[in-house]
Amino acid sequence: MSSENLSEFIEKVSSPIIVCQADSGICSCNDAAALLLGFSRQDMVGQKFSDLKLKYYRRDGTPMVWEDLPMAEVLTQGRPSLGRIIGIKNDVSDSMVWIKMDIQPEIENGGRLGRIILSLNDVSESIERKETDKLVESAKDEWERTVDAIQDLVIIMDSERNVIRANKAAHEMRGFKYGELCGKKCFDVFHRKSGPCKGCPTWTPGMEVNVCTGLVYNDILKRTFEVTSSPIFKDDGKLKYLVYTARDVTQKLKDEAEKHRLMAAIEQLSEVVQITDSKGNIQYVNPAFTDKTGYTRSEAVGQNPRMLKSGEHDDEFYTEMWRTLKSGRVWKGRLINRKKDGDIFWEDATISPVYGSEGEIQNFVAVKRDITKEKSLERQLRHAMKMEAVGTLAGGIAHDFNNILSVMIGYGQMAKGRVEETDPTWGDIDQILMAGDRAVDLVKQILTFSRKDTKEQFKLVKVQYMMKEFLKLLRSSLPMTIELKHSIQEDCRPILGNASQIYQVLMNLCTNAKQAIGGSYGTIWVNLKEIQVAQGDYKIAGLLKGPGEYVELEVIDTGCGMTVELQDRIFEPFFTTKLKDHGTGLGLAVVHGIVKAHEGEIEVDSRVGEGTSFHIYFPVQQVSMDTVPDADELEHTGTGRILIVDDEDTIAQLFERMLRKLGYSPTVFTDSLEAVSKFRKNPNDFDLVLTDMTMPKMTGAELTREVLSLRPELPVIMTTGFNETIDREMAMRLGVREFLLKPVKKEKLSQVVRTVLGDG
Repeated sequence: MSSENLSEFIEKVSSPIIVCQADSGICSCNDAAALLLGFSRQDMVGQKFSDLKLKYYRRDGTPMVWEDLPMAEVLTQGRPSLGRIIGIKNDVSDSMVWIKMDIQPEIENGGRLGRIILSLNDVSESIERKETDKLVESAKDEWERTVDAIQDLVIIMDSERNVIRANKAAHEMRGFKYGELCGKKCFDVFHRKSGPCKGCPTWTPGMEVNVCTGLVYNDILKRTFEVTSSPIFKDDGKLKYLVYTARDVTQKLKDEAEKHRLMAAIEQLSEVVQITDSKGNIQYVNPAFTDKTGYTRSEAVGQNPRMLKSGEHDDEFYTEMWRTLKSGRVWKGRLINRKKDGDIFWEDATISPVYGSEGEIQNFVAVKRDITKEKSLERQLRHAMKMEAVGTLAGGIAHDFNNILSVMIGYGQMAKGRVEETDPTWGDIDQILMAGDRAVDLVKQILTFSRKDTKEQFKLVKVQYMMKEFLKLLRSSLPMTIELKHSIQEDCRPILGNASQIYQVLMNLCTNAKQAIGGSYGTIWVNLKEIQVAQGDYKIAGLLKGPGEYVELEVIDTGCGMTVELQDRIFEPFFTTKLKDHGTGLGLAVVHGIVKAHEGEIEVDSRVGEGTSFHIYFPVQQVSMDTVPDADELEHTGTGRILIVDDEDTIAQLFERMLRKLGYSPTVFTDSLEAVSKFRKNPNDFDLVLTDMTMPKMTGAELTREVLSLRPELPVIMTTGFNETIDREMAMRLGVREFLLKPVKKEKLSQVVRTVLGDG
């Protein structure tokens, strides 16, 4: 066919056709071919294929160069190329066209390549459809693999609750092979029931078109699942499918329950639990923290524990604590902290680091126990042990010292009786006797603070009456810069005590308050009231012996206050912070001893710069008590035969001289066994026995039993410098008529002997 006829033919056909010469490029093409490639016929005719701005691609999308194209193969090899599909892009439109290309070359005489006819077929739609199907299939496979990889159960059901699809986890959960769940009812598969589960939280009537979530317990598996159902709708809005997802939350619920139990336990602990971040900022405190410190949770969270610092620990203490914690070790120790209201309290604390998943310290947990009460009891025990040791020493000293004072005072009185008042010696002897009296008072003070004084002078005392008189005297002794205030309950019931000793307590405490205020302006409060202490009260556990009724005496000042260390020592004998010549250090020790002797308790609370308060508790008395009458200060003479027994020869001789001068007939023994032997031979030779208590061989108590076994009606007077094994009450039970503490002055001896013999 000639070139003219061929051009005329290809213009008439609808299929895209291109005719080209091997050496001169495109010689003819129809409109369909030009349109397919994105050109006009004029743009294409006369051009070589290699000059056209086209890009070529393989089926897999990779680009092709000219040498790889079927046209290049035909030009170089002269063989036809049929059915090849390539992708072509025009630089102008940049749209991909997939073309099935049939290329038929013509071979001229002599084997030379002539015309080449290209028949093109647009297969883009078919290729795209296949690619889409492939993508859909790939997406489907990927979706199924993804859903099968999910550990939760995923189930698709129709509106009749038939399983359409289910993932691998759903099959494995019930022991089915993959695909076997399809077509089965969900309630049959998972609950072995013939109908829908009653009360199913994920599919209740009228709720199937909404997303529902609920907990479902599976009786067969004995596990709890969190189930969510999500609807899929048709184009007409009707329900098509329900997608169920079920997650096994059995362990999660157990963990949460355990967490709740743990939190409930922590919330109810009496110990303080405090959690901070790694920098020490508080993140959590339990209610015990609020109870102990006075700070609310909102006040504490976000703060640093330094808000509790009392100032009792130095910087090195905290540095060492943080050095331990930052190194990852547990810190254990004792903290002295301050409450919101300013009160000091003690804690035994254990602080532990909490590690994160990567081994870093995330938090610190402190568990702290309030030991303020224990510290108070510990201080009291230490003080009691000190006082016990001092008391033991004081008792031994008092016995010997009183014997010495008996000789001093007794013979001093005897010497004074032999001189005239105009004699200069009279004044010297008076000074000796006055010094002896002061020594007697000192011994009494020592016995008082050691709580070894006797109760022979105790009687019912209404403290409010004596306080009124005391306050009158106190006001006159205070400078005008100190204001004195008081509050006295008028109807306080009496206590069993010694008024002069209670007066001494008030005087010592108020003197200390005055000195604590010094030259500054200040106030002293003296208060008295009756209180009822119930079972479980703090003061019972920490101070008092038990519940009951007490009279509370308070002395409060606004003076300089004391540190905790000073408060621990103020009741020690001879301990003082005063300057030389401003105090002996016996004042508060005596106060402590007097209070203990009255079966009471004393408590001190002080803060540096804020003042000090003393609280004293005396038990209220309901019954009366007989008291010993005051000694008659006048000398009386009398008659009678008196057996004197004392292992101290000087004291025995002193009593002999005193009694002989008073008109009595004394017989002296320094050996108690000899005295008893003499008495046994002639029991009726004596009208009275005067015996010491502490003697070798035979004590005064044993001697009393011996003589009274022979003459039960015989009066016996017992004396002692000091003895822990016997007091006035015990002596009276032995049959003793009178019990005297040495030193015994002549006037007292005269009065007691006359009374016992019935001459007074």
